[in-house]
Amino acid sequence: MVRQLDFGIGDSLKTEEVTPIFERNQQYLLNTRLFLDAKMNIGEWANDSVEIVIDLKENWYIYPFPYAEYADRNFNAWWVEQNHALNRINLGVRLYHENMTGNADRLKLVSQIGYEQKFEIEYTYPFIGKRQQFGTGFKILYTRQRETGYATIADSLNFFRSDDEYTLKRLNIEGRLLYQRGLFDKHTFSVGAYGYRIADTIARLNPDFLLDGNTQQSYFSLAYQYALDKRDIRTYALNGFHLLAWVQKDGLGMLGDVNNLFVDVAFAKYTSLNEKISLEMVSRLRKVFFKERLPYYRLRRAIGYEENYIRGYEYYVIDGQDFGYLKNSLRFNLLDRDIDLGPYALIKRMKSMPLKIYSKIHSDFAYVVDSFEDSTSLLANDWLFGWGIGMDFVLYHNFVFQLEYSFNHLREKGLYLHFNLGF
Repeated sequence: MVRQLDFGIGDSLKTEEVTPIFERNQQYLLNTRLFLDAKMNIGEWANDSVEIVIDLKENWYIYPFPYAEYADRNFNAWWVEQNHALNRINLGVRLYHENMTGNADRLKLVSQIGYEQKFEIEYTYPFIGKRQQFGTGFKILYTRQRETGYATIADSLNFFRSDDEYTLKRLNIEGRLLYQRGLFDKHTFSVGAYGYRIADTIARLNPDFLLDGNTQQSYFSLAYQYALDKRDIRTYALNGFHLLAWVQKDGLGMLGDVNNLFVDVAFAKYTSLNEKISLEMVSRLRKVFFKERLPYYRLRRAIGYEENYIRGYEYYVIDGQDFGYLKNSLRFNLLDRDIDLGPYALIKRMKSMPLKIYSKIHSDFAYVVDSFEDSTSLLANDWLFGWGIGMDFVLYHNFVFQLEYSFNHLREKGLYLHFNLGF
């Protein structure tokens, strides 16, 4: 716990600075996700020394989640494009342990059946040694599925399904070394091995899926990532900034024919204009240096996957090699209070639920560069612009649900739902 504070035993604190220091460090403790509440107070005085009392309310560390989830890129694509088809649902169990040995080490286990069968184990031990500056971790992921999006045509994914065989199998093994000298910056070095196998039909439909009509592909990957995180609240920040920069080389010349090198920089800035109004600006820029040997499945994705979406374009997949975007939100706090769940709380220590509700207006800009001559994209190599209004719901400091009504430059509009479960 002391590792997460910006002062320690023997430090000198000015009397007039005690209150802001306490407020700041209380938030640092909450950002570990190990505590539901953190309070710091002055205890006993003895000459020039003072006792600081830290009162903590522990979070629930173990989260076993039986779940049913859509298998598509986002909720909106599943609900509208796939007509919320039940055969595209995954059933499984996720287990998260946020503090497995008492050292803020994190374990993730996933076992899943349904549309995509998955087994995943991920473990991170963040602090090793007396100075607690190094850490380590690993990840093993295996999936297989009978239906696969084999190509993007006119900015929409096309799928092939077989009831006789699995159309895509993949195995990813990754090891990581962490270095964290201070509270805010972190360096991550990782090496990974990737293996893919696809059905013959996928290779015929899209020879570039694994390049040259191959049905198997394996390669190694080497990456370095730097993170500088000075957000006040990591899940839903109101002040501060977050910088994430990384460089990755896919294909090290030992096996496979992949040759990819990219640099990716993401930067987010958060500014409170007053007690109720805050501004969020999220940007990202990716540059690919080798574009001749990029397999379709993983290395040509730009806008439309995971966090790389532009509001108003949730139904589109825009492939490309280079891309950039800027997402802006002006947010208004409507509610900030603890809700007593009483007998409805399944876990006693989570009986009091911190709840924040924000209204917002947003505007997003993006540009995707697609250099391939056979591209059918109608949206790549052109400016994208989306705007709209929305509501954000923040529960237990970690879970964010976003309801947004957005427009795009094609004069399309729609109601969209996004989730951030903080894991």
